[in-house]
This record gives sequence, structure tokens and C-alpha cells, in this order.
Amino acid sequence: MKTARVNDIDIRYELTGEGEPLLLIHGSNIATGLRPLATALSRRAPSLSLVRYHRRGMGGSTGRDWPISTEQQASDALGLLDALDLPSAHILGYSYGATVAIEAALAAPDRTRSLILVEPILSEAPSSQAFFSGMDPVMSLYAAGDMAGAATATFAALGGENWPELVATAAPDAFDMAVRDTEMFYRAEWPELTAWTFSPTRAAAVSAPVLSVLGTRSGPFFSEGRQLIHQRFQRCTDADIPGTNHLLYLQAPEVIAAEITHFLIQHSASQQTS
Repeated sequence: MKTARVNDIDIRYELTGEGEPLLLIHGSNIATGLRPLATALSRRAPSLSLVRYHRRGMGGSTGRDWPISTEQQASDALGLLDALDLPSAHILGYSYGATVAIEAALAAPDRTRSLILVEPILSEAPSSQAFFSGMDPVMSLYAAGDMAGAATATFAALGGENWPELVATAAPDAFDMAVRDTEMFYRAEWPELTAWTFSPTRAAAVSAPVLSVLGTRSGPFFSEGRQLIHQRFQRCTDADIPGTNHLLYLQAPEVIAAEITHFLIQHSASQQTS
């Protein structure tokens, strides 16, 4: 991977392909998590230029300070586009990365060609308190200094019993990386993640089309998040990924890539006829 200087930190990134840029923002503590999806997208949509990066403090990027606001995360994403001389891009985010993607679009709607949201974490969802309370066992392990236990409990709670095989598809050392970055996520990002909200007024400024990607087994918290996305963004369509839960980006990267490619083709066609 290469390194770009962004907001006084070094961001590790990978740029592949040529064409319309698509920025991919990973979730929680697997910095390489979106690599399988990027690989699938490069096959299905060779006209895209894919920018995949490691958020600050994770996967080799510097900036291990805390707390780190969602607004700062969005500034990093837009700053990376600046560093790469990209005035605008399609923006894709997964989990907390999708929350960051929303904030980036709110901060710079004119730079957002489209917004692809794979199960964002939205504290305004009605069942958010139950969802966050369900993470209490993870937080107890983290508080006790057991980062491997906290990472294991996180993946097991969200992905089911075969999570080790799924996580390994992100990189041979993906779990070890997740353990190293678990403190970064829960200490630096979790408090900000659980407090972040976005207003209808700010969302009204975003005219770009939005794709909501949801696993059919991901539960009410993420379904409610989709409802919020529809309420906030007027140009929103859905993609349901059968038989998947919150680790859908590792369970079905090819299916998700197909849905994204279809969405972008439709978006491109509508732009040409408008």
C-alpha cells in the first residue's frame, strides 16, 4: 500500500483501476475488511478506480489519538480525495465506515457522486439502546484489557460461529490486526459512534443517489437504520443480500459487488439521459 499525508497523519491506501473513483471506508477494527469486496468490484466494474484505505490509527495509518469524532473521520476521507487530486467520488462505507460515509456526504454533498451504505451504525434507530447494550460483554472484555477476547466476542455476536473463516478472507493476519486495533476502536471511536446523529436539514443538501445494502439476517437495528436512510435521503434504493448478517461484506462480496455495479450503471444511465 502507499501512504498519503492527510490532516497531519499518514494514511495507508491502495488505488487500483482507472475510471470513476469509488472510495471504500472500512468498519470497526478490520482495516483490510473491504479487500474482498474491492477485488470483486475490480472484476465486475473495471471502469471504476477503487480507493481503499485504512482509517486513522488502524492498519498502519498513524493518528492513534482519542477520542476521534465522526466528523474527523469524514475529514480524513475527503482529505484523502484531495491528496489524490480527486474532486469527487462515489463513497462506500460499511458499518461505522458507512456512518463516516454519511458524514462525508453531509459535509461535502457536491463531492459525492453517489453514496453506498452497507449497514451503517445509526444511534437514532429505535432499537439502538438494545443493540448497544448487547455489546456490554464485549466492553467488559475490553475494559479488562482482553483485546483478543473483545475482538472474538465482537465477531461472534455480529457474524455467527463461522466468523474465523470469514475474517481470514480479509487477510491472513486480519484477526491479529483486529486485536491490535480493538483498543483504537473501542477507546477512540465507540463513544463518538454511539453519539453521532444526522439531521434531515443537512441530509436535504445531498442530491446524490443512495444505495442501502442490508443482510436479510442482520436484525431490527439495521432494518431500522435503513428506514432512517429512506427518511433522510430522497433518492434511496435498496439491495437485500440473502442469508447474510452483519458480516455480509465477507459472506457475500460477489453478490454485493453485483448489486453495486447494477446501481452504478443505473445511476450512470440516468445521468446521461437527464
